[in-house]
Amino acid sequence: MPINDAVFAPPPPGALTPCPSCALTDQVRSVPAVHLGERRNVTVRSSGRDGRVETREEVSALGRALAPAPPAVGTAVQTLASLGFVTLVGAVFTFVQGTMARDAPVARKPDLSPPDWVTAHPGFPNDFPTDLLPGDLPKAAPASPATHTAAALADANDALVPLWGSCLILAVAIALLAGATALFLARRRHLAGRPRAERLWNQAWYCARCGTTHFPPAAGQGTGSLGLAEFRKTVWTAGGYGDLADRYRP
Repeated sequence: MPINDAVFAPPPPGALTPCPSCALTDQVRSVPAVHLGERRNVTVRSSGRDGRVETREEVSALGRALAPAPPAVGTAVQTLASLGFVTLVGAVFTFVQGTMARDAPVARKPDLSPPDWVTAHPGFPNDFPTDLLPGDLPKAAPASPATHTAAALADANDALVPLWGSCLILAVAIALLAGATALFLARRRHLAGRPRAERLWNQAWYCARCGTTHFPPAAGQGTGSLGLAEFRKTVWTAGGYGDLADRYRP
């Protein structure tokens, strides 16, 4: 049967596309399969007495290089959110502490007044019993109005400073959390085109022998081999966030 007039038929959907570099398929796998295969759960036991076990997910450099999109939460968002929560805890702590200090009964506050054997003397403090001590001591002068005013202000400040401080710390916490929320929402809008990137990403192949990726002819991206950085740039650009490809290197 003559075969000279045979017409080349493209490979069916899902068939392996040979690597453009080595023209082989034995080391070719789909990019989604390679990406998922590079993720693993690692169990770590804490060194403390409780012996708690923590399980976390680790992704290799190859898995990160083949990711269809950058992390949904960036480092800046995590930093601002962490600082905001810590500051919020500080604001609540200082507010509670200030409220308890202001409303505490007098019996619980430290008594810095003179002892009873001194104050029991009639005419204290101007008639201090100097005859009980050797030598002649000058009589105590009456306290001036300025002294009483300063003491009153000191008592007021003991109650108000923690409250004012907590208000200031609370304002800082709100600003940090608001900044983290704004960055998170902006990033989510930036990554809104991820489904388009994943449609192209699902068609890609990875050759473990050459360490390159390639697309089938039906993808419309050419049939040449692509390095990992170039592949990531191509996929992320399809999703509308190609500007982040250089920032998030594996």
